[in-house]
Amino acid sequence: MNNNIILGISVLALIIVFIIIILLIGKSKIKELLTPLEISRDDINNYLKQKYKLYKLMIKYIKENLSIKEDAFSKFLQYDTKECVQSELINVLQETTAELNEYVDNYDELEKSQEFMDLKKKLYVVEINLEATIDYFNNKLNTYNNLKEKPPTSLGAKFYDFDEFNLIPNEKDEISRLINLN
Repeated sequence: MNNNIILGISVLALIIVFIIIILLIGKSKIKELLTPLEISRDDINNYLKQKYKLYKLMIKYIKENLSIKEDAFSKFLQYDTKECVQSELINVLQETTAELNEYVDNYDELEKSQEFMDLKKKLYVVEINLEATIDYFNNKLNTYNNLKEKPPTSLGAKFYDFDEFNLIPNEKDEISRLINLN
């Protein structure tokens, strides 16, 4: 009878050790993805701020050199970057892209201006980096979420509190017209 008790305790101890190992492995696999996610999120924020600054310069150029509607770019100009929320900034930039495209489409002199073309070239570089970083972030995020949801790593996710991240939209249609350098 003592042998059965010892065997039972041994089996129970092995099961507990096995569960602990699964939890630790799950935790470490998920934690591996946190650093690239956080770094790429910060990079995205930096690129968005660079894009914002370039838009500001483009709008200034347009306002100084073209006759434009009085309320043009009002939402962009009223946006407070000090209290910047990534999703809001992305929305403001997308709306402003459409507005900028209207002026680029309707005023040929913008394409003839070296100053404006230089701004477009800078925007092109920022946009390429931004899109690549968003794609990288979204791919890593999908992997991160899969690890948190699928066994056996999901067991580790249930016992540890991991950050939540949202996919970042990567709309390329409107911006491709604006950054077209031809």
